[in-house]
Amino acid sequence: MTIIHPAERKQFAFNVSPKVFEAVAKRARQQGLPPTTFAKMLFEAAFAARVGQERGDPVTDAELDEQVRLVFACAGQGDVAAIAKATGVKPALVEKILQAWRGRK
Repeated sequence: MTIIHPAERKQFAFNVSPKVFEAVAKRARQQGLPPTTFAKMLFEAAFAARVGQERGDPVTDAELDEQVRLVFACAGQGDVAAIAKATGVKPALVEKILQAWRGRK
């Protein structure tokens, strides 16, 4: 029998200028997200691009755009067609996944 343990979480705390905070908060509101969640998604996308750069993978604006699309798609942001295109998952399955996620809220 396999025992599944909850994932350990760590936290960062840092300050940004009021201008940056307001810009992030505005974009978060447009997505229906709290500013912290939106900032976390941006951080994860940027970090994934940085790791690729450290491995010597070519990092281009197109690659960063792809990482950002995937992070937001995995969070259920965007329409079904955009998520399907970003992830390579069939639209019908994307719709089922989104319905399941929305049902858990």
